[in-house]
Amino acid sequence: MQIFKLDFKNPDPRLIKKMVSVIKTGGIAVVPTDTVYGICCDALNEKTVKKLLKLKKRRKDKGFNLGLYPFGRIFKYAKFNPLIPEILEKFPKQPLSFALPKKRFLPDFLNPGLATVTFHFFFSKWEKDIFKYIDTPIIGTSANISELPDTNSIDEVANYFRHTFGSRLGPDLILDGGKLKKRKASAIIELSENKIKVVREGDTSKKIIEKKLEKIKNKNNETYFRH
Repeated sequence: MQIFKLDFKNPDPRLIKKMVSVIKTGGIAVVPTDTVYGICCDALNEKTVKKLLKLKKRRKDKGFNLGLYPFGRIFKYAKFNPLIPEILEKFPKQPLSFALPKKRFLPDFLNPGLATVTFHFFFSKWEKDIFKYIDTPIIGTSANISELPDTNSIDEVANYFRHTFGSRLGPDLILDGGKLKKRKASAIIELSENKIKVVREGDTSKKIIEKKLEKIKNKNNETYFRH
């Protein structure tokens, strides 16, 4: 396992390439995100996804969030919804994820039994740079044991995974971005042909998100807003 310091404002391209190399070769990386520390791996690599499930002690029927940029690439794997651009415009500083009907290009081992797949739609500059070197979906899940609090520092990550560090199960690379400002993970909004639903609130409360979504729905003359 390798640990490197990451400068958010001026990230070293060599570190980004190293992280992408780890992911492309079936490894797991711990990285700082726009919200909390996350764990990343290749979403299309079955062996690595199984390893991640064991590392986080996570149920295999609980869906992973994915990342891909620019956003046009996402719609190879998930169905586009015309309300997405307008919702993003209403929440310019709120990290958002959308649960969308998934397409057949996603393998059956990823999020089995779920009709939707969740993609993250908010990235910092350095995270966008990652996708200069990889064009397939990356799992981006919180760096914690499943169901336990999120992590805002590498020390907190270590408290969860210390017993796996240096083992075949543990992360292969850690990018240390220092202590992150405490904030909630991204809000999740489910969008389908007959439903808009706030699955998880973020820094913005569920009530405020629903209020803005209601205005968007009314503007577009839709009738499918449900709680």
